[in-house]
Amino acid sequence: MLTEKLTKRQKTILLSATVLYFVVGFFLIVLFIGSVVGYNAAGLLALAYLGLGWYFLIKQNGLFDIMKIKHD
Repeated sequence: MLTEKLTKRQKTILLSATVLYFVVGFFLIVLFIGSVVGYNAAGLLALAYLGLGWYFLIKQNGLFDIMKIKHD
């Protein structure tokens, strides 16, 4: 199995896409769920979403696992 290292540009693009995914998700949760359950509760849910994303991507090294490309 060969492991290819990502270039700095590819890592930057991947990190930017990951951050954008969570920021867009945060605002979508606030907008769509906020109209149903209230914006305060939706804000708390969105913060929990960001917290869980941070925990799995940073604390559990999930982002580093995502950045590895393996070829058989």
